[in-house]
Amino acid sequence: MILKNKGMYLETIINNSISVNASKHLLIQKMPLSGSIFEVNNSVIKARLTKHTFCDYVGLFHGHYLEFDAKETELNYFSLSNIKTKQLEKLKTVAELSGLAFIVVYFHKIDKYFGLTYKEITQFQTKKYHLNGLFNMVLKFTLQT
Repeated sequence: MILKNKGMYLETIINNSISVNASKHLLIQKMPLSGSIFEVNNSVIKARLTKHTFCDYVGLFHGHYLEFDAKETELNYFSLSNIKTKQLEKLKTVAELSGLAFIVVYFHKIDKYFGLTYKEITQFQTKKYHLNGLFNMVLKFTLQT
C-alpha cells in the first residue's frame, strides 16, 4: 500500500482523540502550518511553507508542557531519518526544560501506536526502530478512532 497524504491518517486519529479527551486535564493543540501563496493559475494554487518552529502538537498535561510529532510507517521498522533535524532540536529543548517531548509512531502493518520519548530516541544505537524491539521497551497506547 502506498500512503497518500502521508501522516494524515495518524493526525486524524490524534485530532479525534484530542476532542474526546479535551476535558480530562489535557490541553493539546495541532500547530497550523503557515505559508505564503506565490502563484495562482486557474484552479491550481502554489504556496511555499514558511519556517515552522514547533512539532505537530503542543499542549499541557496536568500542568506539564508537552510537544510531540506524529509519524507513520508501512514498514516493520521506523527510521530516524523521518524525523527532521529541527524537530529533534525542538524535542531536545522541551526535554531539557523538563517538558514532555516525544513522537507517536503508527505502524500500518500491525495497526499499533507507539510513543518514543526524546530520551529513548537519543539512546538507540541504531537509526531504525524495529517492531520487535519496540514491543519490549516503549509506551504502547490506544487512540480514539
